[in-house]
Amino acid sequence: PEWIRIPLMIKASKPSLPRDSIDVLGQDNNVDPYEKKVILPGKIWSVRYSFLMAPEFKKVAASLFGIRNAAANTNAPDHLKKTLETDLITTEKFEAMSEKERAEQGGDAEHGMFITKISVDGIENALLIYNPVRLHPQMIDWINELGEVKFIVSGSASHTNFLPAAAKQFPNAKIICASAADLKCQGVGMRRADFLYDIVRGEVSKHFSGRGTYEDAVEALQGQARLFHIRGDVCTQALLVLVHKHLFEVDLLYVPSDEKLKETKFESGTSIQHSNRRIFHYSLITRKAHPFGYLIPKYRCLMMDHTSLFASKLMIDAPKADGTSVIDMAASLRMAMKELKDGVCDQVLSVHALEMSRECFCQRIDESWGWLDGGSLLE
Repeated sequence: PEWIRIPLMIKASKPSLPRDSIDVLGQDNNVDPYEKKVILPGKIWSVRYSFLMAPEFKKVAASLFGIRNAAANTNAPDHLKKTLETDLITTEKFEAMSEKERAEQGGDAEHGMFITKISVDGIENALLIYNPVRLHPQMIDWINELGEVKFIVSGSASHTNFLPAAAKQFPNAKIICASAADLKCQGVGMRRADFLYDIVRGEVSKHFSGRGTYEDAVEALQGQARLFHIRGDVCTQALLVLVHKHLFEVDLLYVPSDEKLKETKFESGTSIQHSNRRIFHYSLITRKAHPFGYLIPKYRCLMMDHTSLFASKLMIDAPKADGTSVIDMAASLRMAMKELKDGVCDQVLSVHALEMSRECFCQRIDESWGWLDGGSLLE
């Protein structure tokens, strides 16, 4: 029953901070976990953050999500099979290293954060942080130089490890997140979120009474940013944020544009992160891994299946028992794609799929999620 399932899932999925090169090697080491980039001068910045994935978590994730090394090699195209064999050896050697040795290589996982400057309440240098990462002192100093943090937005209920620390660091910032993210983060002492974007006026339960809703969050942003909540996405409750004609996205796309795949050396890169990306991709994302939704990990499809034990019993937000969550998500994506027309959105910044054009984003969304109701999402 729900009253047992939800508390158990909150406890099992509570946020925790991973370690990185600064934790292991100290503040004065030569391995910077942050890669900063100016996207729109004076208005938008992106940050890629590298960290160490705990070996224990890696094993649990592999078992839970179905990451199989043998499958990666089998599913890889012929010209990459030798590369995948090398990747498997590389990851085994990396996991056998000491934490210090792994930190000296920069870590084996990464996370993305986007920061934008907006004008609210008469403050011209107000900042909105989307999908916060770990904030060490040097990152906090840099952010404070950019402006005053007024909003912290968690665009996915599955990306919560860094949210409580960000909320603590900026106590005056308004938190915008999904109700599932709020429940998980309160489990480790985070203050209550100010706005729950997956709840609309008229549908506020007693448990969340007194909280701001989706409409309240929109009003608080004073027209500086538009929010697109993908209803029906029970796994992540994905939230798109449109600001300065740039769209921020997390957990809807997992494969970059063809240009970015080449630019980031997806096939030829030799770092541990390149190896992990290829193993993840060919274990879970190719057509051979599963026949539909082939540009997203297959567990994202399973999590939408109301008949699946994995989805109905192991998630805070379970699919509707009548199976209509897929219909809701398709309708919500279709509406968002219709709104993101030319002239409204010029570029998309994706946590997993990096930067791409609006046209590429819409096409990738359709290829990734068109299976939901069998119809095109680009009508």
